[in-house]
Order: sequence, then structure tokens, then C-alpha cells
Amino acid sequence: MKKLFLILMSFVLLMSVTACSDKNPAEPSNITQAPDKGNSEDNNSEQNNKEDNSSQGDDSSENENPENRVVATSVAIVEILDALGVNMVGIPTSSYELPESVKDATKVGNPMSPDMEIIKSLDPTIVFSVVTLQATLKDNFDAINIESEFVNLNSYEGLLESIKLIGEKTNVKDKADQLVKEIEDRVNKVSENKSDEDASTVMIIFGVSGSFQVVTEKAYVGDLVKRAGAINIIEDAQSGFIPVDIEYLASKNPDYILLMTHANPEESKAAFEKEFSENPVWDNFDAVKNDKVIALDSKYFGMSANLFAPDAMEKLEEIFYGKE
Repeated sequence: MKKLFLILMSFVLLMSVTACSDKNPAEPSNITQAPDKGNSEDNNSEQNNKEDNSSQGDDSSENENPENRVVATSVAIVEILDALGVNMVGIPTSSYELPESVKDATKVGNPMSPDMEIIKSLDPTIVFSVVTLQATLKDNFDAINIESEFVNLNSYEGLLESIKLIGEKTNVKDKADQLVKEIEDRVNKVSENKSDEDASTVMIIFGVSGSFQVVTEKAYVGDLVKRAGAINIIEDAQSGFIPVDIEYLASKNPDYILLMTHANPEESKAAFEKEFSENPVWDNFDAVKNDKVIALDSKYFGMSANLFAPDAMEKLEEIFYGKE
């Protein structure tokens, strides 16, 4: 258990630099910032990724369609639009470090409840938000006569379709197709290298605000784990996140336990530490005995699909197969 606590402590230190979803994202591999400065091997990999995507980075600095006046209400959408070189006049209010291209864009408020008056004043050609907020925001955009589009970032396939849709709606279809191809090439390379014969079993735990849920294949990270060739011990789930049944999970005894966090990393750390120390059932897990409790970096493994999908797949390949 001491080794497990060391893992969790390292996990928190890592998470304190970042947060998942729309709180403190790193920039995708086609942007100049290197996410993991503490690991020289990761840094070399990141640099290679940037060189491979150099044409994509050049494209993002030029806006071929200046008539675009786009508002993005999600950080992940901002990153996609930046990669496509689309002009943004409005962006979400967030503590994330956003691309240089939007430094002069107006902040329109929280992604879940953007300020409609500010958005209307920007006279946008279109507003992009996520499909999970469509029921909440669609009528509001209609009321101010602003065209809106809601993209699905709940899965890897949803990410690719979202990029294509954004490209069509902003008249940069060719760039979108190229970006999709670059992502697919890297992700497919990992998928092709997976070993079905030696597939590892995996449990993904999501912790936030003192509570736990198990992540299934219906969620974005669960989807990536499946594509990387691992077997989620939760099968045929109807939703992406389900309550923890510790006795059932113990009976499945996964090879790996992957820890995923969101929001306040200190709260997640305390919750994980308390759970593993006070519940002796965890001592029976082979993953715990074999030091295969892995903290997932939220820069790559967030709640929503993003341009880090290829990087995340390569990191999963390293976890499951020792490939870098």
C-alpha cells in the first residue's frame, strides 16, 4: 500500500499542474508548448509530433476566411478552430492557457452558461458548443438569432466528425480533412500494433469531490483504452460512468487500475487516498499488488475528446505494451 500511496502522491503533483476538461488544458501537439517537461523521452516524442504536424501548425496561424466571426464556448473547440486557422471573436472564460491566436478575442463566460448579451454584441457568423449542452443553450441562441452548432466530443469518432463539421461550417473543409487524416494515421498506428492475444484487463476510476465512478467504454477515455487493445472489466454499460461496486470489481480483478481526475486535484487525491487506505478490499487487487495503479495525465485524458487523442493513444500503448 505504501507504493500505491506514492503513486497517488505523484498523481496529485502531476494533476496540480493541470486539470481536465475546461479548467487548465495543455495545448495540442501542433502547438509549441511541450506538456511534460519532467520527462526527456516524452519531450523528444512531443517534439517529433510537432515536426510531423508542422504544416498543421503553419495553417493555424493564417485565417483564409476572414469573413468568419466564430464564437467557441468550449476550450476543446477553441483548439480545433485554432488548428484550422479559423477566426474567433469569442472564447470561453477559462483558466486554461489558450492559443496565441485568440489573445484578442472576447471572453463570453462559462461554457455551461455563456453571456448571451456579449455573444450577440460580437455579431458572430456562428457559435459552436458541445452537444451535451444543446438542450440548455439552443433556445437561447435561437432567441438572439444567432446560428449555433453543437458538436459531439464524447468519443474519438465524435471528435473526428466534429472536426469535419466545423470545417464545413467555416469553409475550411480541406484543412479539416487533413487534420482528421493526421489524427487517424497516428491513432490507427497504435490500434494496428495492439496485441489481442495478450490483452490486459483494465478498470478506470474517475474521482471528483470525494466520490468515485467507474469509466466504461461509452466515455471518451474508455473508448481510447478499448482502441489501444485493453479490455474494460465493465462490459455492456449503458452510460459512460457508473457507480463503484467494490465487491463486483474485486471479482473481476483487473491487470491495471487507471486513475482519472477532474476539477480539484487535491480533493481527488484525498478521496483516492482515503478510499484505498480505509477499504481493505483494494489489497486483494492484483493491480495493487503489482504496482499497476497508473495515474492518467489529464492533459491527455480529459472528460471531452480533443486534439490530444493521438498522444493519449501512444501513452496507452506505452502503458500496456511498453512501447514508446
